[in-house]
Amino acid sequence: MSSPLPISSDTAGGPIFPLLLTVFTSIFQVFLLCLAGYILAWRGILDKRTIKQVNRLNIALFTPSLLFSKVALFLTPEKLKELWVIPIFFVIVTFVSMSVSFLLATIFRVTRAQRNFALAAAMFMNSNSLPVALMQSLVITIPALKWGVDDNNNAMVGRALTYLLLYSTIGMVLRWSVGWHLLTQSDPQRPETDLEETTALVSHDIPLHDVSQDAKTSALRGYSWFPKSPNHSEEHLAFQSASTSAAASQQSQFESDDLTRRPELPLPIPRSNATGKGLNATLNRVFRAAVVLNGFMTAPLWAALASIIVACASPLQSAFRDHMHPVKDALSNAGNCSIPTTLVVLGAYFYTPSSEMTDTELDSGEKQTRGRRVVDSAPVAYPGETKTVVIAVVSRMILTPLILLPFMALCAKFDWQPVFNDPVFVVALVLLVASPPALTLAQISQAASGDAFERLISRTIFWAYCIVTPLAMVAYAVIGLRLSKL
Repeated sequence: MSSPLPISSDTAGGPIFPLLLTVFTSIFQVFLLCLAGYILAWRGILDKRTIKQVNRLNIALFTPSLLFSKVALFLTPEKLKELWVIPIFFVIVTFVSMSVSFLLATIFRVTRAQRNFALAAAMFMNSNSLPVALMQSLVITIPALKWGVDDNNNAMVGRALTYLLLYSTIGMVLRWSVGWHLLTQSDPQRPETDLEETTALVSHDIPLHDVSQDAKTSALRGYSWFPKSPNHSEEHLAFQSASTSAAASQQSQFESDDLTRRPELPLPIPRSNATGKGLNATLNRVFRAAVVLNGFMTAPLWAALASIIVACASPLQSAFRDHMHPVKDALSNAGNCSIPTTLVVLGAYFYTPSSEMTDTELDSGEKQTRGRRVVDSAPVAYPGETKTVVIAVVSRMILTPLILLPFMALCAKFDWQPVFNDPVFVVALVLLVASPPALTLAQISQAASGDAFERLISRTIFWAYCIVTPLAMVAYAVIGLRLSKL
């Protein structure tokens, strides 16, 4: 593939120093926000309860605002038609990443929960903060990314954001559905300290086997395919259905007895009653389907669905963009808080307080719960954690790019689609293929399974972003530039 704009020898021969500066600047931004979260946790401002509440706020408000503001106001049906290759590319990358991580997890024989975590980390890469920051810097420092002599930085940034945004939108939908399901499947066994803590809080009148049975029952009720499936609502529906069936059975028995006493009056059921029963059954099924759908959908998914509807409806998009400036600005400002909040909370995960510091870090007077906070403050290490981290990082940032980069080179060489003529598109895809695991996995795991994957998230993010990413992103950015010249 030949670029419409010739590449200068200076740019082709020496892009390593601008790339180094760009990558390390982007990584340093991530590091500073994580450091702020670490300091806040060290000062006792961000304890576990606060972290969970901030995560809930982020998931309920900031992340949906980010999705809606970026997708609804910038995508158009024409852009979606031109970029149909990106969903296909997303499916290929996801399938290869999943297959590689599943194969490695099977070979190394990690637990089911660790395998699911490795699958989620390999399948869902950072398609927002890091690639966007890198592409915004690359289009300014690398002239070879221009597509034609009349191309400019604003046009290149706009195209890069469009490519990354479409990929990120598809990934966000799958991340908050399949990824949520994977991260809710934590191992049922708990650390021994948790068992001792539970038995200490239980009355002595209750036998131990009853407590264990109740714990197992609660754990089984907690597992569900849907992210926030309201089990109590399902039980209420089941109880209501059973009560209705019992009442109907009792009524039928009374009617049968009445007919037995008076066989000369076989009155048929009125058509209005039959119609009413059919309508009630239909409404009941619709209500059950709505409960299931509400359990499956999360706030980011609702925002993604609404944004796609607005993007495909030109009058709605024009109304939001041109006539609803307060709403647009409010959503944009709230969305800008999503990634910084994620990074601050992520930095707080790295801090593990000691028992002595935990006793004095808060003056809230909650003496009864402070003992439990001491036990839960330091995440317990499980066997196979190191293997899981290696599987997640290697499958996401090394093996998957090695498998897919030759395929991308062939697509660029033989001009599989006209969009491959755009150097920005090629470099953006390379960065996506090799991007580290998504930072939003920390949000999803915290909201889906609490602290079950806290150590895995912290160690994976540390090794992926602090050790592998600085050098790997430089290498993959250079490879992307080379592929754009084929």
